[in-house]
Parts: sequence; C-alpha cells; structure tokens
Amino acid sequence: MKRNTTAPFALKVTVAALASAGVLGIAPAWSQDAAPAGTPEADGNTVVVVTGVRRAAQTAQKIKQDADNVVDSIVADDIGKFPDTNVAETLARVTGIQVRRDAGEANSVLIRGLPGISTLLNGREMFTTTGRYIQLADIPSTMLQRVDVYKSQSAELLEGGIAGVIDVRTNRPFDFKGATVSVNAGARHLDKAHRTNPEASALFSNRWKTNAGEFGALVGVSYVKSDYWEERSFQSFPISKDWLGAGATGPDVLGLQTIYGKRKRTAANFAAQYKPNADLEFYAEGLASHFQGNDQTDLLVGFPFWASSSSATMIPGTKEVDTVTSQNANTILSTQARHADNKTSQIALGAKWRVTPGLRLTSELAHTDSKYVWRNPILDVITNVPNAYGKTNVDGGAYVKYDGFDIGNAANINLLQLFDRYGNDKGGATDFRSDASFTPENDGLFKEFLAGVRANHRTAESIKSFEGSISAPNNVKASTLPGMTCNAPTMSRDYGTQNWYTPCASYLLDDTATVRQAVTGNPAAKGLDPGSFFKDVEKNMSMYVSSKIGFDVGTIPVDGLLGVRVTRTDSDLIGKSQVNGQYVETPVSASGTDVLPSANFKARLTHDVIARVAYAKTLTRPDFAQLNPGTAYVAANGTTVQATANGGNPNLKPFTGQNLDTALEWYFAPTGMLSATVFRHNFDGYIINKSVPEMFQGIKYDTSRPFNTDKGHLQGLEMSYRQFYDRLPGWLGGFGVEANVSYMEGGLTSSIVPGLQGKPFSGMSKNSYNLVALYERAGVSARLAYNWRSKFVEVYGDHPSNSGSAPARDLIAAPMSTLDGSLSYKFTPNLSLTLTGTNLLNFQYVDYWTDQRLYPRDTRRYDRTVGLALNWKN
Repeated sequence: MKRNTTAPFALKVTVAALASAGVLGIAPAWSQDAAPAGTPEADGNTVVVVTGVRRAAQTAQKIKQDADNVVDSIVADDIGKFPDTNVAETLARVTGIQVRRDAGEANSVLIRGLPGISTLLNGREMFTTTGRYIQLADIPSTMLQRVDVYKSQSAELLEGGIAGVIDVRTNRPFDFKGATVSVNAGARHLDKAHRTNPEASALFSNRWKTNAGEFGALVGVSYVKSDYWEERSFQSFPISKDWLGAGATGPDVLGLQTIYGKRKRTAANFAAQYKPNADLEFYAEGLASHFQGNDQTDLLVGFPFWASSSSATMIPGTKEVDTVTSQNANTILSTQARHADNKTSQIALGAKWRVTPGLRLTSELAHTDSKYVWRNPILDVITNVPNAYGKTNVDGGAYVKYDGFDIGNAANINLLQLFDRYGNDKGGATDFRSDASFTPENDGLFKEFLAGVRANHRTAESIKSFEGSISAPNNVKASTLPGMTCNAPTMSRDYGTQNWYTPCASYLLDDTATVRQAVTGNPAAKGLDPGSFFKDVEKNMSMYVSSKIGFDVGTIPVDGLLGVRVTRTDSDLIGKSQVNGQYVETPVSASGTDVLPSANFKARLTHDVIARVAYAKTLTRPDFAQLNPGTAYVAANGTTVQATANGGNPNLKPFTGQNLDTALEWYFAPTGMLSATVFRHNFDGYIINKSVPEMFQGIKYDTSRPFNTDKGHLQGLEMSYRQFYDRLPGWLGGFGVEANVSYMEGGLTSSIVPGLQGKPFSGMSKNSYNLVALYERAGVSARLAYNWRSKFVEVYGDHPSNSGSAPARDLIAAPMSTLDGSLSYKFTPNLSLTLTGTNLLNFQYVDYWTDQRLYPRDTRRYDRTVGLALNWKN
C-alpha cells in the first residue's frame, strides 16, 4: 500500500490559525523536518552552524516529532553540559512538570500535578531504597545524554507511572565516532551559606575495530560538593484564644529557623559495547551514585503565651493576634542534626540480535541495589526570657525579639529533652526482560509487531529507632557539656533575633553517647523499634504485545501503535505489631493481575503538522512503606510531644488511571515548533493519608495510615513554542525562545476524608509556565530561564488537636518563581567557559492558612548561586 504524504491546502490554513498575530511573524517562510543533530540548517545562501543550545533544542524537537507517544525531551548542550546541576532542576523546564525546591535544590517532581511517576535509567527501572522511583537530584546532570518524559504510555514501557515516565539516558561509546575525552571543572558560590564549592566531571570513551569485531568502552565520573543555607521565620496554627475575646485566635508559637548543610555527591558510570558483526551486539553498563550529607536545623521556638503574664493586640478589624508582649516567657532552642549516607547502583548486561532483516531480538539482565543509613539526634534546651515581644506578620513571617537577655549564653540555658533517632533502609531488584520485533516484508496495514516479557524480583526493608523524647534532669545547664556551646549562624534578614545559643550539631553527631549520658544517664542508644520494621518481597511477571500500523484516511497518512501489557504481582509483606505487650510478626500476602491496554495514533496532516490521539490504562503501586502491616507508636511527654502513631495498610491496591491525550504539533523549522495538548485522566483508588484516633493499651493515639480513595480526575491544557529567529540581521539572528504554559484542574470526586470531594490534588498548581530566552552565535551560548507556578494547597482542613473552637483551615503555598541563567563562550572548538546562576531573583517562599495577611505560617529564603566552569573536550 502506497502511503499518501500530501494534504489539502485547507488543513494548512487551519493550522496557521493556531499562531497568534505577530508571534510567528518572523518564522521562516518554509517548513521542513528537523535535520539530525549536528548538521547545519540551510536558508538560501545562509548557513547556520548548529551547536550548543541550538543543537540541543533541535535534537529534542526531532525526538518529539518522531515519537509514537506524547513525549518531551531535554538534551545536553554538549558532552557533560546539561542546563542545570541535577536532573530535577532541569525537569522544571518541561511543559506540565512542577518541582518543589527545598534545602537549596529541586527535589520532588510532579508530572501534571501528580507524584505517581516511574523513573527509568536507559529504559530500566531505577529506584532509591524502599521507594518506587529514584531521587532525581542524586543523578548528576553531567553524565546525561538526554531526559525523556513520556506523558502517554505504550505497552513496551514499564508500568508504574500513572502520571508519566521519566527515562534518564546516559552516553554509550558507540554514540561517538572515536576516541572522546571531556573534562569539566568549576566552582559554585552560595551567597547565604558564604561558601564556594568545587564541581568536576570527566568522560573517557573510545571504540576500536578489530578482526574480531568492534569494541567500545566508556567511563564517566562526577563529583559535586555543596554547602547550602536556608532560613525561615514561622508560627504555629491559629488556635482558639477565647480568653482574649470571643472568637479570638492566635499562634502558640512564634519562631525562627536556620538550616545549614553540607552534601557531597560522587558518581561513576561505565558502558562497554561489542559488535562481532553488523547483526549482533553485546553490551554492559552500570551506574553508581553515593550521597553523603550532614546538615543541621537550628530552631528558636518562642512560646509567648507560656509565660507568667502576656498581653496581645489584634490585627485591626479582625480577631487574630497581631502582637504579643510577654514577661518570663519560655523559649525552646533546638538543634536537629542529621547525617545521611545513600548508595545506589545498577549494572546491566544485554544483547541485541538482528536475526533476519525483519526480525530483531533483545535480552537484558539487570541488578539494582540501594542502601540508606541515617542518624537524626535532636537536643532541645529551654530558657525563660524576662521580656519578649512577638509580631505575627512581618514580611510574611514571624518576628521575635528579646530585650535585656543574652539568649546566646549557654549559662542561661537548661537541658530539656533528647530525641535519639536513627535507622536504615535498603532495597534491591533483579530484573530480566526479553523483547522481539518483526517487520513484515509487505507494506500493508501492519508495519511492525512487537512482544516482550519481563520478570522482576524486588525487595525492600526498613527499620528505625523508637520515637519520642527522653527528658533531661531539671536545672542542668547546657554549658556543663563540653563542646556544646554553639550559636546559630546569623540570619540574612532582621527577624528580631539574629542568632541564639544552639547545641552543636557536630557534637550531637560525633559524641552522641556523651549527650545521651548527660540527658538520660545512659550512653547507650535507644533501641530499634520492631513496630517500625517492614520487609517486603515483590515478584512481578509481565508481558506485552503490540503492533505498529499505518493507513490513510483520505489523503492523510496515519501511524498507530496498539498494544496491551499484562502484569501480575505477588507480594509477601512482613511487619511487627504488639500483641499482649509482645512484638509478633504480621505477615500478609497479596497478589493481583492488571491488564493495561494502550493506543497511540499519529496523523500527518501536512508534512510539518502532526495530530496525535493517545489512550492508556496506567497504574502506580503503593510505596513499600505504605504497605507496612505494623504500627509504630510515639508516647506523649505531657508538653511538646502528643500521642501519635504511624502505620501502613497492607490492603492497599494500586491506583489506576484511564488517560487520554490529544495533541496538535506544527514543526515549521528544524528548531521551530508550536504544539498544544489536551489531556484527561480518570483515576480509581488514589492513595491518601488519613489520621484517625485509635486506642492502643488504653491510650488514644492520633494514627496516620494510607487508604485508597474512590475516584478522581485530572484534565488540562499544555502549550509550547520554540523558535530561533535566524532571519533577523547579523548578531540578532542568534536569539531564540522556548515558552510553555500548562493549565490543569481536577481532584477527588469522592473520598474517605470528609471535605476533599471536588478539591484539587494537594501539591498541584492550577497554572504554570516557563519562559526561556536562548542565544547561540559566534561561540556564545546563553540561556535565561524563568519558571513560575501558581499557588497550591499543601494540607486541606488543617486542625491540630489543641485548636479548640478555631475552625479548620487549608494550608496554602503562595505562587513560586525562579530565574536561572547560563552564559558560555567557546575559546576554541575544544575549550569553553560557562558562567551559571540560580535563584537570581532571590525568591522567597511563603505559605499560609487561608488568608496570607491574617494567618501566615512561614517564609523561607534560599541561596542564590553563581558558578564558573571550564569544559575541555578533544
């Protein structure tokens, strides 16, 4: 069957109407398919050399255009040169992705407002310890070739990402023509941490042709050290203060917080390829990453109403506390010290065989291992301040000031309580898969048949120490402990109190036994809590069949990818619960089979316009910790710690989605495109946490467990635009723009938690956009990227147990924005210097309950960074 490659003129007119007046006024007059990366773009007698950011944009566009699925990609500008320091930061530029930044970097990633993502490394499942996905911040961007974000799914993709799939791709030796060496070395300065940290990476690759065939080998290494700083002013939930007047509310706590940390990430990867002939290839590859971090949170927790006397004023026209003046007010000073050590590695062996011109077979065996060890000793001390003044809202946060008292003097401070926390997690997987594809000789409806099987054996295990505090003897001065006399670093803004005494974090970590002895009279660590222990073994078998088809609808050629994936999961869960005062194992076994059909259609309306329709049933399995059949209890201490418990739910089911995407894409130049995607996802069994009172040994515990809700939905619109303005005269022809905008709405149509029906998913912004200015010409490459997302709800119906008659309130995060940039200059084809900057606008995070003016919770300020790096390649 001969495929038609033309379309009526009317279709071109319809597509042209997508462009608003003036936006594409200087677009090239012709349209063509994107050329392969690294080739020149021609415009009459003008030749534009495709390098750097332009080549990266062109390659990403070509991937999107040729894909069977709805896909967005980000491609490295050059070997070892990605737009940001880690993958999570980079993903913020992708249409429909929203990230959360804490501790000086992006960490959590949402696709279309949802956390149910699947992460792959070169097409293989990759995870961190007991989670379902890897911490993307731990993958150094210098090792990457590209990142693909699949928003529609097909049968050959691994199941597990109801929101989407993120596939991180690294280089292989056959990607290069021959011997290749790339070295990056630089440093990054952080303005609030007042530190300059080194960063370095290198890649070595070569290939050799011999009588026995062609060999290739690649090795990459990366080292990133980062000190970081974050400061916060905060207050607690506005609880009932009826004694100040009927209906009056105000916070019990006004406080300040500094977070300072050091983290070090080292990583190495390798790849080896061997082709004995043109039809057969063997390969081996692996990646290992090691994260080490020490950080501390220093807290000043002021209790303005826990005093011998106090008075308050109200915000004019309201019944909410504005200022508090107190005498002999109690203040807790606390250091939360943390040490974390995480090692994750994956190794894979595989082969590809072209059996006949139409039949291809691949097989692969992979093993993943991840271990996480952590310690988190917390020491609280207390003092009584003669005169204290607090204000609930100064520039969005709390203001706390003490007069006539040296709060930095350890002799004025008493030991209060110790939280002796530590634990470890580990996870592993062995994964085998085999795939086949067959291309018929006849050019009929069926263009290619695909099939595959996968067997996966996954383990996850976790345990931690008993929670809760141990009280110190009365009237023991903090100054009696050697090495414990530290002060919180000075804050960058005036919050009333610039610094204060705080226990030394390094001493808490290095001399924990001495601290235990001083507080509890015993240097031994608190025991491990059997109630927190879980061990899960999960076996998964899956298979898929699919077919690529092609046909014409009138004069319009249509390609399709139809398939179905069948997956069966058997799990054995072990936890421990107390029965008559004794911990006993509570094993639970579960199994389930899911059938996941998918269909992706792509119609070429003209040679440069593509329409897509995609449907897939997807699923996300519960995290292993959520399945823990045991329960860990935290006893109340009568003052600062309430009786709480955390447990899992072994009866959780995967939550599933019916996803529909429709897209229209216009590729008017090799680095020029305009696209729009409309999507609708219907969910069943969405997992949320619910806190309910549970009785245990005669005590009521506020117990949090995960539950499957009933149903929900998500729908929205994504639009993106990319263009380099080659027709502008002279040096102006180097400018380009990337822009995208997302709108989404949705939530639970029914829920086990009252009041959540019809409300947006927590953590989801309704609107977000990216605006990126690009430049590439005469050895200069530049990128200036602005990212914005609208406000979102963090917690619905927040209402602590001590709130009294105060109403429940939603906790809302204000809109977030960030501006990052880079400027690179090539001295020679082999040597370049790159200047980078992040958080250039000095963004301030703000969240609040219901009304930002009346009920602020906290403000957070992060480092602004400037980096300089030298890149050399042969």
